[in-house]
Amino acid sequence: MLLAFSVANYRCFAEEATLDLTRGALRTLTPRAGSSWEESTWRTAAIYGANASGKSTLISAISHLRHAIKGERGLLHQPHLLDGESAALPTRYHVDFIHEGIRYAYSVEAQPWGIAREELWEAGFRWRKLFIRTQGEQDKEPTIDAGSSLTGPTAEVRRITTTEDLFLAVALRYGHASLAPVARGLRAFRFIRHDDEERAARLQWMMAQLANTPAQWTEISDAIAHTADLGITRVELEERDLPPEFLDSLRRFLRSVHEQEEDAIPDDLLAALKRSLVFYHRGTDGQERRLPLGAQSQGTVTWLATVGPALDAMRQGQTLFVDELDASLHPTLSATLVELFKDPDLNRTGAQLVFTTHDTSLLDNSPTQLLDSGEVWMCEKSSDGRSELFSLADFTSTRKGTNKQRRYLVGAFGAIPTVDASKIRQLLATDHEAA
Repeated sequence: MLLAFSVANYRCFAEEATLDLTRGALRTLTPRAGSSWEESTWRTAAIYGANASGKSTLISAISHLRHAIKGERGLLHQPHLLDGESAALPTRYHVDFIHEGIRYAYSVEAQPWGIAREELWEAGFRWRKLFIRTQGEQDKEPTIDAGSSLTGPTAEVRRITTTEDLFLAVALRYGHASLAPVARGLRAFRFIRHDDEERAARLQWMMAQLANTPAQWTEISDAIAHTADLGITRVELEERDLPPEFLDSLRRFLRSVHEQEEDAIPDDLLAALKRSLVFYHRGTDGQERRLPLGAQSQGTVTWLATVGPALDAMRQGQTLFVDELDASLHPTLSATLVELFKDPDLNRTGAQLVFTTHDTSLLDNSPTQLLDSGEVWMCEKSSDGRSELFSLADFTSTRKGTNKQRRYLVGAFGAIPTVDASKIRQLLATDHEAA
C-alpha cells in the first residue's frame, strides 16, 4: 500500500513533487487504536494536467525506482536539463509505504556516477533505522550504518554492492532475511501503459491465467468482456498447433540471435504462440457467433487487458499505476473501474488505483460524487519547463458538492493547456495564399 511518493530533480520536476495518499486524519506514524491503514488512506488518486505537464513523468519515476529495486542499473539519475546546474545534482526519491502491516520509509539519492545515499526506516511508536547506505564516487564499497534490529547477511551484501547498485536490490537478490521481504513489497507495485506492446503483454498474461487456472479466470474474463460489450456471452482460450514451417523459421531465428546450435524453442514462448482468445457474441438470430480477438473493438480489448490485471491487484492488495486510464475507454468504463477500487465491500484488501487521465467527467457530481478532493491531483508546467504537482484538497473552494469538473474546465485550479494556435493559423493562411 502506498502512503506517499516524492521525487526531485527528475526530468520536468526540478523541485520536489509529492503524491500523498494519506487522509488528513492520519496525524501519527500508525493509525490510532480502532482504525486501520485502509481507513487512513485513499483507494484512488487521479492525476490531471495538460499534455506534457508531467503526469506520465511522475508514473515513470515510480516505475524506474521499482525497476532499480529489481536490479536494473542506470535508471535513477534523470535530472532536469533545462538549467545549467541540475545535470550535476542528484535525483532524489522517497517512498512511504505499507508492507505486511508495517510502515516503511525508503529514500534514494542518485548521482551521475551512481548511488550516493540510500535509507530504509521502519515505523512503530517512532521511526527505527534499518540501514543508511552512503558511498562516494571512488569508494569500492558502500558504508552501511545498520540498525540494531537488522538481521541477515548485511556484510556479505555490502561487499558485492557497487556504486551502480541499490543496496536494497542486492539484498533482494541475495535473499537478505530482513530486507528481501521489504524489497518484494516495493517490487509488487504494478503498472499499466496503453501502448500496443504493453497491451499485447497483458493479454498474454490473461491467457496464461486462463490456461493455468481456467475455472477461476474463465468466469472472470467472461464478466470483464460482457461489461464492455453486452453482446459478448463468453470468452474462451484456444490453443492451436503451429505449422511446421513456422516452427522451423523460429528455430533458425533463435539460433541466429543466440549464436547457438540448439534448436529448442523455450516452453513458455511456445505456449504463448499457441494461445489465442476467442469471443462468442449473440447474433441477431439468437445464436452464438465465434469471433477472433482481431474482430473486437479496441475499447473491448483495452478494457479486457486493463481490468484483468486490476482485479488481480485487488485480490492481492497491490497498488496499480495506470498511465492514461481513459485511453480507448468510454468514460463510463473508466468510472466503473474507479468505483470497483473505491467500494469497500469489493476491495477488501486495501488495493489502490493511481492513474493519469484527461477524463474530466470523473470530476462531475452527477449523479453522485465519484472522487473526493483528496483523490484529485493536478500537474502544471510553467513557461520555463518546470512542473509542479498539487492536490485539489489545497483549494478551500472544493467543499463537498462543488462542481469540480466545471471549475477545472474554466481554469479555476490551473493544470489546463494554454493554447496559442496563432502560428498554425498563420501557416495555414500562408498556404492558402500560396495556392
